[in-house]
Amino acid sequence: MVHRDVPDYATLTLAFEGRIARLTLNRPERLNALNPEMLSDLLDALELVRSHDGLNALFLQGSGRLFSAGVDLDTPFFMEHVDDPSVFAGTRLLNAQHRVITALFDQDVITIAALNGHACGGGGLGLAMACDMRISVRGARFWMVPLMLDVIQDFGLSWLAQRVIGPSRAIQMAVLGQKIDAETALTWGLVNELVDDQPALTARMNALAAQMGGMGSDALRMMKLVLRNGERSDLRSQLGMEAVANGLTFQSDEFKQKKSAYLRALKEDRK
Repeated sequence: MVHRDVPDYATLTLAFEGRIARLTLNRPERLNALNPEMLSDLLDALELVRSHDGLNALFLQGSGRLFSAGVDLDTPFFMEHVDDPSVFAGTRLLNAQHRVITALFDQDVITIAALNGHACGGGGLGLAMACDMRISVRGARFWMVPLMLDVIQDFGLSWLAQRVIGPSRAIQMAVLGQKIDAETALTWGLVNELVDDQPALTARMNALAAQMGGMGSDALRMMKLVLRNGERSDLRSQLGMEAVANGLTFQSDEFKQKKSAYLRALKEDRK
């Protein structure tokens, strides 16, 4: 497949480094809040990632001191400057915005949110929760805001959050708007790991890039597919899917090379 050049986006940056894609929200002066231009840039960038052969992972992070403050309050995404008089105007706007959640959640590669600061609301926490994993600095906070404004939580958090932290805690966050600190988020399973600060986060993501960059792309993508299927399948069906998937990976050159290296290492250890 021929890959098109990465555009010079106004609101984000996208870089391909070997088998890793790094996508950075880049509106630090607006705390990386989502506006119509960023939405368009994100959708285009995520399509580029999806169509890029040989990738293993996508790392998503924010520039500046926050991951994302949600949607930009001075845009139609907060029902400001909306010209559509229809009662369905808000629904239409949200349907358009929600495309970014499915575009991120449906990526074939492993997606990891590197949370360099707070992530709030649908446009912030929603993007983070649409990723497969989340690694956060200890100073970050996470919260939802809908019932502060008498609206409904959006950006998929009503679906994503309760699958990770359970229905009761999802209701707690959505209804009470409680700010969850990073240690609590780790205990709840909202994030997978904590690091001390931004330099430590950079180092951790670089270590993950080195680790995941050495994995076979086909096996990694198939592992994600099998695990996603396991969320909704019965045990017998899942065992069958594992057998078929492994039957394919057993025939790959990547498996044969790593099997040989693994057996050689075992032999050396036994000497």
